[in-house]
Amino acid sequence: MNERLLIFGGIAAAIVVMTTAVFPFWNLIPNMVTEQVTVKSSDQNGCYVETHDHFVIKIPPCNAQPGQNITATFDAKVRDREKQI
Repeated sequence: MNERLLIFGGIAAAIVVMTTAVFPFWNLIPNMVTEQVTVKSSDQNGCYVETHDHFVIKIPPCNAQPGQNITATFDAKVRDREKQI
């Protein structure tokens, strides 16, 4: 009986460690994608651009004019997190 409880406790502890330490770690690794985007607005800090799925993100240093199509690289996980909100 003690061995069975010890094994079950070990499995439960491993699951807790995996869910708190390993899975969030993957969210820290960026998933960089490059897309053709449309500039919606720009200022001295960068441009706000719209992706192919109509998601607006900010691209730092950018000197494009609104309405231009540019190629931008950004972290897709930011877009995915915003969609969940």
